[in-house]
Amino acid sequence: MLIRDIDIQTGSSQDYAHMTLYIQHDTDQIPIHQRGIILILPGGAYAWTSPREGEPVALAFAARGYHTAILWYSTAPSVFPTALQETARAVTALYRNAAEWHIDPERIVLLGFSAGGHLAASYACFWNRRDLIGSTGFAGDERHPDGLLKPAGLILGYPVITSDPSCCHQGSIANLLGDMQNDPELLRLVSLEHQAGSQVPPTFLWNTAADESVPPENSLLFANALLKAHVPVEYHLYQKGGHGLSLASPLTDSNAHDRHEKECESWVDLCTTWLAQL
Repeated sequence: MLIRDIDIQTGSSQDYAHMTLYIQHDTDQIPIHQRGIILILPGGAYAWTSPREGEPVALAFAARGYHTAILWYSTAPSVFPTALQETARAVTALYRNAAEWHIDPERIVLLGFSAGGHLAASYACFWNRRDLIGSTGFAGDERHPDGLLKPAGLILGYPVITSDPSCCHQGSIANLLGDMQNDPELLRLVSLEHQAGSQVPPTFLWNTAADESVPPENSLLFANALLKAHVPVEYHLYQKGGHGLSLASPLTDSNAHDRHEKECESWVDLCTTWLAQL
């Protein structure tokens, strides 16, 4: 496996921001010479990025036949749209280097948890808006003449979606917007149930009814917006389990031993079945 760090920084990035690739070696002994790739965006309330939602997830999907990558995006004090611009640069890097890295360029999928889910969903909503994603250095090709890259799919685990005070994760929105967190136009812009439409790719969502940090209303709002736009969506709401489960297995349990939820472990297999349909 090739493991490599890739620069995706913009002028407003934090110095730690980068993408880590996990690329499976190509061999004549296996008749698979292009693989889809899953770009993972860990959560952390836009204050940090969680290791529990990074490498263990990358290796779990690598074991299911995918290349993977982790975007360690800029968090506070960086504010919107810095992390979104980094995501656009990461997607562009995967597309431009697809031949070298044996990536199927039409199977680039984003997977985000919590605030990372908000970031992944933001790219899925805004990928066709240069005013938000900025310059990626990609001029386009015969398949993407306008230089804009739509992901093939979107996977969201217990995502932050809305800025509605009745069910939002206040900390994530505050960290995302900084001093502009009370600006009504920005609050609506980053409230993704208002932005989701036909531009969003097929989406897989999962969360738990017992999540008290990011209420399940967030996923329900996004799923409902996708249904109205006739975007294919698969949504799994588990009964038990707190926030931040990651794989929900012993491999990503917390030091407090409160992030292993046997019932929720099935999301990875359900997602793998869904991915095969893209």
